[in-house]
Amino acid sequence: MMPSEKLDILIVDDEPLARGRIKSLCNRMTSVNRIDMASGGREALDVISQNCPEIVLLDIDMPDISGMEVAKRCRELDRVPEIIFTTAHDRYAVEAFRFDATDYLLKPVKEELLREAVARVQKKRQAVQTDIQPAGEQRLWVQDGNSAVQISSADIGWIEADRDYMRLCLNERSYLLHEAMQSLLQRLPSDMFVRIHRSVAVNRHFVRDIRRKGRRKYIVMLDGTELTIGPSFVEAVMGTLSN
Repeated sequence: MMPSEKLDILIVDDEPLARGRIKSLCNRMTSVNRIDMASGGREALDVISQNCPEIVLLDIDMPDISGMEVAKRCRELDRVPEIIFTTAHDRYAVEAFRFDATDYLLKPVKEELLREAVARVQKKRQAVQTDIQPAGEQRLWVQDGNSAVQISSADIGWIEADRDYMRLCLNERSYLLHEAMQSLLQRLPSDMFVRIHRSVAVNRHFVRDIRRKGRRKYIVMLDGTELTIGPSFVEAVMGTLSN
């Protein structure tokens, strides 16, 4: 296994106390190498251009250039940093979808959540360097009321079509995602999700059993949910899940 890469971080916030607190959290992480700070959007863009940090911890409400604008300009760079938004407001979460942010943390930022976000960046970079896609590490932004959250693909039990949306079914929760089934499956680990019907795909780790009732074949999930296997999918599903 490759040694863990240490990461350079830029903290962007117009409030000195907020910058100082986040810096103290970062100083406790062994995965962090260099920490730079910027008090506004323009200064942040200058530092990003000069130092190319791996992670930008980015406030949104700033007097000169907003964090959203900074994130937008970062996407035009040759080396695009990972963005972790840090803000006191949840109303921007949906807009953060557009920037493929690693996370969206509300102030006061909790150390545990910040560590998890930094660890995801580290694993993602290691996967790219070794050309390995770690199973279960894909994360998806989904809407949750007026806000947005990230979920891990490893936590999705199954996916089913719901009109123009995909319903991602987790333990006792489900979320809607506006995306076609084929497009979504291309983003998820191919060794984890198995399509069992034109409108249903299951996470093989959540499958309890495959059963037959008359001419109908169906899958029983760990929570007891029964999902019918489409006739044209039976052979492929039996071969895949039996392995």
